[in-house]
Amino acid sequence: MTSSRNKKGRSALLLLPAAGAAVFSAGVRELYRYSFTRSGSPLVSLLKGERKTHEEAYYTWRDVRKEILKAAPQIRMSILSDRGERLAGFYLPCENSDGSRIAFIVHGYGSEHAETAGMVLDYWHSRGFDVFAPDNTAHGESDGEIIGFDLFESADALKWIEYLKTRTEKPLQIVLHGFSLGGASVMKMSDQIGPEVKFIVEDSGYTEAESLLKASPLFRTLKLVHRLMTGKVLADTDVRPNLSRASVPILFVQGTDDPTVPSENAPALYDFYQGPKEKLILPDTRHIEGMYTAPEEYAAKIDEMIGKYIH
Repeated sequence: MTSSRNKKGRSALLLLPAAGAAVFSAGVRELYRYSFTRSGSPLVSLLKGERKTHEEAYYTWRDVRKEILKAAPQIRMSILSDRGERLAGFYLPCENSDGSRIAFIVHGYGSEHAETAGMVLDYWHSRGFDVFAPDNTAHGESDGEIIGFDLFESADALKWIEYLKTRTEKPLQIVLHGFSLGGASVMKMSDQIGPEVKFIVEDSGYTEAESLLKASPLFRTLKLVHRLMTGKVLADTDVRPNLSRASVPILFVQGTDDPTVPSENAPALYDFYQGPKEKLILPDTRHIEGMYTAPEEYAAKIDEMIGKYIH
């Protein structure tokens, strides 16, 4: 009897490493799905619980404007990404538009075009700009499963600009206006754009994605998985090499109470950037809330940029 029990005990011990490896693999898979994919991980979401980063009044304000945008006259467009994904874009002309002035809105992580562009649609239309707002890869009506944290998104936005240029023979004047991941994306593009982009507004964009993701358990393993899945290195999300080569005017915007992207990002990026620049640091403002908490101040600052750089 003793010998039989010992054999069973040894067998159980041999199973422990395999069981541990299985649990580790499952954990990595779910964390990767949660952080990097459209479908996410219901398990991780359940374990983390609901986490709201804004007051309810902000969500109500934002969602009303989202529905206004969705109901507005618009032209639906599509292109193929370099990865073969079909991307959806939405063009909303203002009254008496000649099609030459476009505000190009880039949304953030986990969002979609209407939710973000709705917050600034009235502003840009009132200044005589058409609004173009794409759904990023793996968001909204665009194809794709994996989120690029500014690498895919910036490359796709550059393709969209080339597409917009084919729609008219008139010289375009484009303003890139990006929020959060979209803010990082427009900074990532800053050294690759043509003269049609007159200035950039980056709102609550991050310097690089790695620092935002380091809170995830198994971060090093997730980085390796992401590289194997995409061929991309997360360190390449750093926008500073692009900014060091850029000369386009940039307005850096951030709230002092941002719980998502550290509030020192915009001031640090402003100090780092050597091209024409302005900054707008808004007190008592959370992530991408500027048009909600300080609409007049926000509008006045962009108006200054329009006065300087738009003909």
